[in-house]
Amino acid sequence: MMKQFILYLSLLSLLMTACAEQPVLNGQIEQESTSQRLKEIDRKAEKMKRKVLRSKSEVEPEGTVYYVSADGDDGNDGLSPKSAIRTLDRMNALELQPSDGVMFRRGDVWRGRIYTKPGVTYSAYGRGEKPRIYGSPYDAAQVGEWVETATKNVYVYSEDLPDDVGTLVFNAGEQVARKITQRIHPDGSTTNLFTGEPFNSGEDLNVDLDFFHDYQGSHRLYLYSSQGNPKERFSSIELLTHGTVVQTTDNVHIDNLCVMYGGSHGIGGSTTKGLTVTNCVIGWIGGSILSPAPKTGGRPSRYGNGVEIYGGCGKYIVDNCYIYQIYDAGITNQNQENISDASRSMHNVAFTNNLIERCEMSIEYYLGAQYKPTEGYMKNVRYEGNILRLSGYGWGSQRGSSWGAHLKSWWMHYNQAYDFVIRNNIFDRSRSTLINVVADKAEWLPVMEGNTYVQYLDAEGGRIGQPWGDYPFDKDFPAAVEQALGEKDIQITYIEQ
Repeated sequence: MMKQFILYLSLLSLLMTACAEQPVLNGQIEQESTSQRLKEIDRKAEKMKRKVLRSKSEVEPEGTVYYVSADGDDGNDGLSPKSAIRTLDRMNALELQPSDGVMFRRGDVWRGRIYTKPGVTYSAYGRGEKPRIYGSPYDAAQVGEWVETATKNVYVYSEDLPDDVGTLVFNAGEQVARKITQRIHPDGSTTNLFTGEPFNSGEDLNVDLDFFHDYQGSHRLYLYSSQGNPKERFSSIELLTHGTVVQTTDNVHIDNLCVMYGGSHGIGGSTTKGLTVTNCVIGWIGGSILSPAPKTGGRPSRYGNGVEIYGGCGKYIVDNCYIYQIYDAGITNQNQENISDASRSMHNVAFTNNLIERCEMSIEYYLGAQYKPTEGYMKNVRYEGNILRLSGYGWGSQRGSSWGAHLKSWWMHYNQAYDFVIRNNIFDRSRSTLINVVADKAEWLPVMEGNTYVQYLDAEGGRIGQPWGDYPFDKDFPAAVEQALGEKDIQITYIEQ
């Protein structure tokens, strides 16, 4: 039987007219029911987060195991914790073979990139917090200087930054900067993409914590700080520089790592077989420029996903991870090329038991060039047991438009799929559409079972079905989901705005 938890603030006055004996009691019941439901989701999410944070490293590579420690020495052989190597450069240079393993010491921090080798497992050893791999080259509150320019409150960072910075994260996420990009007009003039005002250089900044990165010219980064020198204002400043923090290849297992502060993707690669990501924390990813603004009045395109395969994939697993504050998608399998053979198809994909919060899109999937037929397809795909929360309420909303969803298939791709199941997930509020599930043929749509839907009353519910339609999150939404996607007996919670 459909379970509906409905909160209308206007219910109280209606009940007072219709049933004077119990208006306050019934209104309280509705309020308490919704409040209890949200608290229950909070508890489930916190329990899932604790499970990820406390997860043990139980992988056992069959080949040679190498150890990496912040106290190690690159002159060591790395074959035991006592003879650990130290740097990511030394680790990336190891001649690793399939079935080998690389173990990072818990509690340590590395800055840079991991370039994985086929068939290798990357995990953790020791006690304490997960090993942290940061794409940020420096903590800019500790390294370098912030020099005030001729423009009051505008500071320029002293260090050379040739790779585009997606954003700056202050004090481990207490605040985040807003990236100012330029719109280039046919006459060569440039304007602030947000305000439309003339914008020629970093010294034109005028809003607190807005920044401009001249990565194609001087390599300097400018920041407006109305409360004094950034180095004195903040205890930490991380720079999300362009690039994927963990670059993947075939048959790689990433386990129990904390991957943060990258301007492109957290963990990702192109066509890949056998990528497994388990027990990881992935946060504050993306925002770098994918393609600069054309000189025709266009805008630059920014991007960044938590875990991504762009292209074909086989046995692609993401399980028991906590993923948050991603500019675009928390997890994604995607390919926009006009696929002409099965090598670019997607097989055996499983995104399970993950907590994904405050990403623009929680899970994004699509297959095929826009509005063009394709021979590629998805087969045996499972999105199951995930808690997906607050889509579009993270820092990625600074793009100036809101187009997120907990499930994002877009609407212009073929999305040919077989044996595709989306089951027992919680979709908890979205700033835009709660879910977007579309395919070119009805038989290619996923099977939806046992999912929970939570959204503000009369907000955007879903762009769903074939032919697709847009449905508000109102009393008719459950029937729309059943008709468009075949899901019955859903649990649904309406929240009065």
